[in-house]
Amino acid sequence: MKVCPSLAVVILVVALVASTSYAQTSDPDDFQRGLELYEAGNFREAKAAFEAALGLVPNDPVVLAWCGTVALQLGETQRAIECLEQAANRSEGSHVIYNNLGNAYAEIGNLKKAEESYHQALEINSNYFDAHYNLANLMARQGKFVVAFNEYNRALEISPNDPEAHINFGYALQRAGETAKATREYEAARKIQPKNAAVLSTLGSLYLKSGNNQAAIEAYQAALAVDANLADARLGLGTALYNVQRYAEAVSHLQQAAQAAPDEFVAQYNLGLALAAQQQYQQAEAAYNQALAGEPGNVNCLINLGWVQFQQDNYEQASTTFREAIKRGPRREIAYLYLARSLAKVGKNAEALVQWQLTTKRFPASFQVRLGLANAYYDGGEKSEALAEYLQVLKLEPGNAEAHNNIGLIFLDRQDVTEAIVHFKAALETDPQYIYAINNLGAAYQQQGNLDKARQQYQRALRINPNYQPAQENLEQLQPKEESEPS
Repeated sequence: MKVCPSLAVVILVVALVASTSYAQTSDPDDFQRGLELYEAGNFREAKAAFEAALGLVPNDPVVLAWCGTVALQLGETQRAIECLEQAANRSEGSHVIYNNLGNAYAEIGNLKKAEESYHQALEINSNYFDAHYNLANLMARQGKFVVAFNEYNRALEISPNDPEAHINFGYALQRAGETAKATREYEAARKIQPKNAAVLSTLGSLYLKSGNNQAAIEAYQAALAVDANLADARLGLGTALYNVQRYAEAVSHLQQAAQAAPDEFVAQYNLGLALAAQQQYQQAEAAYNQALAGEPGNVNCLINLGWVQFQQDNYEQASTTFREAIKRGPRREIAYLYLARSLAKVGKNAEALVQWQLTTKRFPASFQVRLGLANAYYDGGEKSEALAEYLQVLKLEPGNAEAHNNIGLIFLDRQDVTEAIVHFKAALETDPQYIYAINNLGAAYQQQGNLDKARQQYQRALRINPNYQPAQENLEQLQPKEESEPS
């Protein structure tokens, strides 16, 4: 199951520059108008006003700082650096100017200069939230998580209710594999911004990753209540519902996710899983094929496609699909198992036996593979070879009910009733409801002449399944013999 992508905000704080030291030799109307326009978000017009003021006082550090700040907002990074560097050089030192200069250098990828600028800001004011926060983002961007975590913690000591700091701290923790700690940061952000759909969706993905499906469902539902078109939340919700076996609901949400993004592999693949769980095999096959259109070599998808084809008795197509899965992922045992089973289903018993033999060489420690080979020998009438393999199965998985049952049949066929009974009983110790072993134990008792015990086992089988025909027939055959016994 897929874990939905995490929210990454990484907002750089562009601080406002104090204007108390503005030179009075220029026209104050330009500068004041620039401040008002900046506060209103009219950055382009604000820039024109600040540049006009700068034309009158070209060396004023405050006007330079404001010119740089508004240029940074407009994405004019080189102009921002030029103005902010001049402002820093012409002032006694402003932590705000150095913070914004760090942001400008970060924008052009000069991370060394950005880090130096943030540190200069913190040398002037060690309690400056913006610089701690921006430095944390810069360190996280480079994968320097220990330093980043220290800076996030410091920033949150100064401003514990800043949601973006919690979000970006959580994202950095998530990147570092610290899922539990990341979850705590996003939960803190949720308390501050309870209607932030992206935060809620990311929380859902974190809960999903940690196996807390119920919490994931609640978080995804809350996210979708805010934004019903949030694709990641819809996909995550469907996945979490699938995990708790609420398949009908899972299908509904995953269908919406797949319709919204028909080329999205995970949406189509998870939809296939949910449909298959509801035995809607034809629709599941269509979903898996749609997923494979985007990722033709995905082994998991090929295996699941082959499995739904097998369930629909389309064994030839299943064989082809499992061969492709083996080609793409030669270490996936289940593909070999189902290839051999598919071959047997279409009557290619000799080829199936060869496949089982090759698979056993590849996976010698797999009891399932050994069991498949043993059954192939048994079905082909090679009982001695089958017995040897069933005994290997029991070495790998002592108590395997099917192996004990089939060994019992082999001994029963050899007229060794006592040994057959031992193995039928062993099968039932593992699985008391194993109806085949119950019926076969009855047949063994009947062959031994112990008709009361035989009747008890047939009746026991029919209590489990009243329509189980072999037990019905054996019980019917037993009654005339009992009636013909002399009194």
